[in-house]
Amino acid sequence: MYEEMYAPLPDAKAYAERIGLEWPLTPDLDTLDRIILAHQCMVPFENLQCYDQGQEPSLAIETLFEKIVAQRRGGFCFELNALLLSFLKALGYDAWGVSCRIVRGRDYAPPMLHRALLVRLEETVYYCDVGYGGPQPAGPVPVDGERVVFGERFLIEPRGEHWWGLDRYTSKGERERVIELLDLPLPESYFIPYNFYCSKNPSSLFAKKRVLNLRTAQGSLALMDATLTEHRGGEVLVTEAGSREELAALIREKFGIDFPAASLRWEEG
Repeated sequence: MYEEMYAPLPDAKAYAERIGLEWPLTPDLDTLDRIILAHQCMVPFENLQCYDQGQEPSLAIETLFEKIVAQRRGGFCFELNALLLSFLKALGYDAWGVSCRIVRGRDYAPPMLHRALLVRLEETVYYCDVGYGGPQPAGPVPVDGERVVFGERFLIEPRGEHWWGLDRYTSKGERERVIELLDLPLPESYFIPYNFYCSKNPSSLFAKKRVLNLRTAQGSLALMDATLTEHRGGEVLVTEAGSREELAALIREKFGIDFPAASLRWEEG
């Protein structure tokens, strides 16, 4: 069963079309920039399979391809960044998966419950992420360097041997810690227990709440349970779904996911 996690991507051209990029693609920094931004704008971060269906997502490449590319769904970090890694390797990038933890808004060291990837281009290694529902950089950020991507300034600095911290500057100019990561290449099987924990453990956010996020040209979309928050050109618009049917319509209209209303968890009153 584990070999399915190491299978090659079924169709790189179809993946490129899923994120709105023309084929073929050249494995350079400009292309990597376009891939990360396009992915965050086209493929939502979502945990409908975990929360509403009560399932542990498969990490098999063909299953992820069917879900994200063929069915035009999204996923969370263990799905999205796994399939992105497979895609980048198919294009010829030198890339590998890494383990991370989310430290934004926390004054303690939480578990390593996030995965991202690193890409080496010539003499520089870049952090890439399309699976974080928070303020993730919209392009690659050099490890031990800084970069402004999509109007936001991010930097990565050492926190110990093989240990790095990704920080960003907020709109107020304040520096905040976002993610800490280990730069060691990890096998795909490493992420199995973390995928299980995040999808099935009652204390996990993804088992307790419905979470969807998507970057837009004007800002972002965030759905928490039945409340949609849309940041659009400086405006903040909030919409509350009043029924399963209204919620399914919001998910379809805003995130492009055709999810059956009858499959959505709903508490009356």
